[in-house]
Amino acid sequence: MKIRSSTKIAVGFVVLVVGGYFGRQIITDQMIMNEKFSPIAPGRVNLVGIDAGAGYRIITANFMAQLVEASGDFDSKDSDSGGATEGAIKKRVPIKELLQTLQGNEKALGQFIMVLNEMAEDDSWPSVRVIWKSEDIDKALNGDKVLAKRLEHDLNMKLDGLPLSILDFDSMENGIIIETPVPMSIPIGGEIKEVIGRVQEPYRPRIMKAIEARLKDKGNVTREMQAGYYKEEAEKILKSPKNREIVADSLKGMISKETATKRTENPKRVLGSASVIVSDNFITGASFREYKGPDNKPLYDLVITLNDEGRKRLWQYSKKRVGTQILITADGIPVAAPRIRHELEQGELTITQMQDRTLVEEAVDSINGNAKKAAALRSQTKTRPS
Repeated sequence: MKIRSSTKIAVGFVVLVVGGYFGRQIITDQMIMNEKFSPIAPGRVNLVGIDAGAGYRIITANFMAQLVEASGDFDSKDSDSGGATEGAIKKRVPIKELLQTLQGNEKALGQFIMVLNEMAEDDSWPSVRVIWKSEDIDKALNGDKVLAKRLEHDLNMKLDGLPLSILDFDSMENGIIIETPVPMSIPIGGEIKEVIGRVQEPYRPRIMKAIEARLKDKGNVTREMQAGYYKEEAEKILKSPKNREIVADSLKGMISKETATKRTENPKRVLGSASVIVSDNFITGASFREYKGPDNKPLYDLVITLNDEGRKRLWQYSKKRVGTQILITADGIPVAAPRIRHELEQGELTITQMQDRTLVEEAVDSINGNAKKAAALRSQTKTRPS
């Protein structure tokens, strides 16, 4: 069959267009994916990527983005579709402490470890804090008689698990708070550094908890009642000493290196899943626009403008992660969690249909304030004599 000249021209044009498109895709793919960017530490404003396979997911609850431990296999389809369940909220990752940990903040690391090990302070903690550092407990357990005597007083128990002959009511009610160092290797701006977070955990001997349980449903607890129950529980131990708690062994377990190492497992997983895509230095400004939604309620689009390197960093990150989410944070607060719908190769990132005007305005103010500071710093660096 003979092909007319016009048909040949049309086919040739289609081939050129298709070839040009795919040729451009191949070139841009090579260009952006071959770019080498050094890791960056978080700033005050950040775009953070989360690896979905690490067992954590981004959700939105009460218009706020949250990072929580996934209850099962990660499913990116519904990770931003509803509120957090009660269980998810209990396992929420503290974003501010996560970012501060990636900056090398030791205090934040301690809090981060505590939250991820479900050790965070709650109503069960004593109102009076008698803090014992693990280093001093170790000395007491290894022959320091002065520290051993003070420790036994604060616990109202001998270290071998036998009760003291006198009841100290404050020691019975408060016990001690054990403070333990937990060293972790943290990636900070492309370097691995050891950061030591200190975690705290309340401890009271088992006999004191038994007394508390017996007093729980009593209406008017008196000192006489407390002393009476202490005497009864102490007599049980003296009659059957084999069943007693060896306090020294309990303390050794709580301050051991093995316990500290175990406490790093969840934090390591979260830190390994998080990467800072863009921080303050790559953001040049922000704005927002307001419009009416389908139900006539106001909605807001947040627009973040990036410099050229920021654009390339985000483009490279998004290229193979279409369908996943990123976290946008300002001063440690999650502002939004937009889903990547396509490659983000432009110099603007637009987050659509946000509902909280105050959150949007605060984000814009924070971003623009930091962008001005970053610009001023860059200007000073350029004009500084060599």
